[in-house]
Amino acid sequence: MSRIVVGVHNSLAGLCALRRAVAEARRRGVALHAVRAWPPTPSPRAIAIQPWREVALQEATVAVHHAFSEAMGGIPIDLDVHILVTAGPPGPALVEYADGDDDLLVVGSSQRRWWRRLVGSSVAAYCVRRAQCAVLAVPPPALAKAGSISTLTRALRREVQQLVDTAGG
Repeated sequence: MSRIVVGVHNSLAGLCALRRAVAEARRRGVALHAVRAWPPTPSPRAIAIQPWREVALQEATVAVHHAFSEAMGGIPIDLDVHILVTAGPPGPALVEYADGDDDLLVVGSSQRRWWRRLVGSSVAAYCVRRAQCAVLAVPPPALAKAGSISTLTRALRREVQQLVDTAGG
């Protein structure tokens, strides 16, 4: 059975991906599976405290609910939503979970800085390379790609000027 699987992250691209996944699940009339991966390697102090795993699981679950709240105002009641929180790196976790030929994997795709690309590949790139199902990489909103405050200010001034020119002419 077909399903929409979305990687949940609180970045702008992640929230856009969540909104897109909800829209796709509604359009197709299928279940939405929201997956949040959390790092499996705790600090040495956390290992000494036995419930570190439960705390990490709880925090990841709260993060999923928070992402739905930020992106949609809450978990949609008109959809069959399944939440999965799993330990491990996000890319492999998503690819392993979205294993059906007719699944659609939706992930946020960020504009990473050059120095971050040196450190490692993005989750979206990992999923596109390795997933057995279709992958939809959703970019962040246009304003998020603009960069610095000064770049945003210049873009806003240009848009205001275009509006003034259009209204006046």
